[in-house]
Amino acid sequence: MPKFHGLRNCVTCGIPCTPMNYVDYKGKRYCIACWTEKNNPDHPDLEEMRQKVKDAVDVWKCAKWTREEGPLPEGPLSVRTE
Repeated sequence: MPKFHGLRNCVTCGIPCTPMNYVDYKGKRYCIACWTEKNNPDHPDLEEMRQKVKDAVDVWKCAKWTREEGPLPEGPLSVRTE
């Protein structure tokens, strides 16, 4: 199961897909970099696209926190903090 809620991994490279960085084609999900490489292997910005997709995975909000990733978020503080 992917780390991100509701999104799957790319069938070619296995990177978790983030919003606006994937294409669904015939029931398979491709990241933008793999899709471009499949259809246009001579694209000049291919490595830049691949790096953008990898960076987006690190930025995207995690749906489930674990103890290894850091402390669990604390809720809002009460109005009376005495």
